Formats: sequence, structure tokens, C-alpha cells
Amino acid sequence: MRSKQARKRFFLLTVVSAVIAASFYGLLYLPQCAELSAKQEETSRLRQEIAEASAFRRAHPSPEKDARSMGARTRLVGAMIPEAMDEGAFLAETEKKAAAAGISFLGVAPGDTVKMDGFAGKKLKLSVRGDYFALLDFLYALEQQGRFVKIDAVRGKTDDGGVFTGTVELWIYARNQ
Repeated sequence: MRSKQARKRFFLLTVVSAVIAASFYGLLYLPQCAELSAKQEETSRLRQEIAEASAFRRAHPSPEKDARSMGARTRLVGAMIPEAMDEGAFLAETEKKAAAAGISFLGVAPGDTVKMDGFAGKKLKLSVRGDYFALLDFLYALEQQGRFVKIDAVRGKTDDGGVFTGTVELWIYARNQ
């Protein structure tokens, strides 16, 4: 008799456990899965919107920032390519750079002014003398000064003491000449 009661209790507990498990699954687990799936879709959609907004901001920066940036670039170009050729001021500055680097000027041969698309370019041939490292310092100083300088060629020879004698051919530019 006891075993019959035990079997009934076991059966009853099994049924109750199955009902509770089915209730948990149907009433709690499935709705949470659906809610989690909806939250994941919303998160994915929000990430996509953030990416699109970031791309739009990169493509369309603020007009004030754009104007400041354009003004800075205009000032930089104005300094690099001045209104007037002003070879005298350029040569005076270049002579200072040469002396600081240890280069001696032997002469300057200016070329003709060439006009091109709103700009004018002037070729200059600088005859110089100095050692290799001084020449490198001088060329670096030419490139680093505020004015745009295009170095075309460096030609010459070195003597037995390692002193370079030759020419540096370069172009300087001006606007509206």
C-alpha cells in the first residue's frame, strides 16, 4: 500500500513539476526571449543611426569651423606664395640661412619670370661653396622657411678637402604678377 501511495505522490509531483515547468516556459521564458530579441534589434538600429549621424557630421562639418579652417589655409598660402615676387627680400633671407648653415654665396643668376595660371615663377641659380653637411643644412633651411621654394637641381663638385662648389637651381613663386 505504501508503494502505491508513493507512486501516486511521485506521479503527482511529476505532473506538478511538468505544469510548473510548462508555465515557466510559456509565461516567462518565451516572452523574455521575444523582448530580448526586440532589444537586440533596437540596439542594432540605434548603432546604425549613430554610424549614419557620424558619417553625416564628417561629410558636413560646421560652417563656422569650415570658415576658420579656410581662413587659416588662406593665410598659410598667402605666406607661402606672396602677392609680389620680391626677390630681394627672398635673397636676403636666403643669404642669412646660408651664412647660418656655413655656406658662402658666390653669386646669384636670376632667370626670367614665367607666368602660369594666375601665378608667376622665377628661376634662381645660386652659386654656393661649403661642405656637404652645411649644404644639407642650407637646403633644409630653404625648404623650412615660410615661402614655397621648389629646388630643381643641385649641381657641382667637391674638391679633395670635401668642399662643395656648385649651383643650386630653385624656383620661387608669387600670385597675380
